[in-house]
Amino acid sequence: MCKSRIATVLVAAMLVALVCGCTILRRGPTDEELITRTVSDYHAALAAKDLDKMMAAYSEDFEGENGAGKDEIRQLLGGAIDGGYLDDLEVNDADCEIKIEGDTATVGPVEYSSALGSMSFEFTMKREADGVWRIVESYAY
Repeated sequence: MCKSRIATVLVAAMLVALVCGCTILRRGPTDEELITRTVSDYHAALAAKDLDKMMAAYSEDFEGENGAGKDEIRQLLGGAIDGGYLDDLEVNDADCEIKIEGDTATVGPVEYSSALGSMSFEFTMKREADGVWRIVESYAY
């Protein structure tokens, strides 16, 4: 009788450990959640006019439409802040879709508008070695 009770307790303990282990070993956020987080952080930085936080969303490998790199984007965004282009900025991402293919994703359209006008953008992002998704290309239309 004692052996059967010990066996039952051991089986029950193993089941509890298995269930708890599965919960603990649950994977972190999905790629879509990580991309959404990067884009949301970028939009919060735009609203706060925080250039350093904006730039955290860009890869060192960033290349814009006209061959502009990360340094040129920093200058462009700094000029947008200084020129008031981000004042009363509104972001519309209601139609935004995330399409993931391996370590690359497209995100868009995202429409940015202020008193000075509006533009829609599509971003290409990649998962970098540190696991963070960053912008490597952007296209305005």
